[in-house]
Amino acid sequence: MQKTRSMGIRTQAVLFAMVALAGAAWGQPGMPGPLPVASRLVRYLELKPDQIVDLGKIQAEWQRYLASKVRRVQQVEREIRDATLAEVVDPSALGVRYMELEAICREARDTEARIRESARKILTDAQRAKLAVLEEAYRLLPEIAEADALHLIYAPLPGLDLGGVGPRAPRPYPGCRFPERPGPGPLLTAAPEN
Repeated sequence: MQKTRSMGIRTQAVLFAMVALAGAAWGQPGMPGPLPVASRLVRYLELKPDQIVDLGKIQAEWQRYLASKVRRVQQVEREIRDATLAEVVDPSALGVRYMELEAICREARDTEARIRESARKILTDAQRAKLAVLEEAYRLLPEIAEADALHLIYAPLPGLDLGGVGPRAPRPYPGCRFPERPGPGPLLTAAPEN
């Protein structure tokens, strides 16, 4: 009991430190906003303090990456606007800029996949199994909404557009104009059962 309570206090202390550090960084040039501290997820996955810190670092890396890509997309979109409004439209100039947007989009998808893989490597096998349960629950959101609509269960999902949920939901990557082509396989392959 004492050891469990001590672990809980240590975890809370690490969470508090992360929030404090992120809060101190808020507003500093080049720094993303505070890291989201998902205390329910920490408890559910039984994350250790060092895992929380490592996940926070990975999240900060993703936020920095996104910020740089969003800035570039905004710049390219301004260039597209200027090229479109020019007296003589240069199709080559427009094409190059649209190609750059698509390249940024594809790179963002690949980078998120790499970052997700890095984050999952931090987890233990038991934690990855719990994560697989969350992914399965996510896949069931459309069915849950339908059951709610038929008054079979009470599961209001206010504000959730169920057309955009499930394993193939589009992601708002910078520069993406069209949804990703469907690919094979599930979101997460479960670890083999013993």
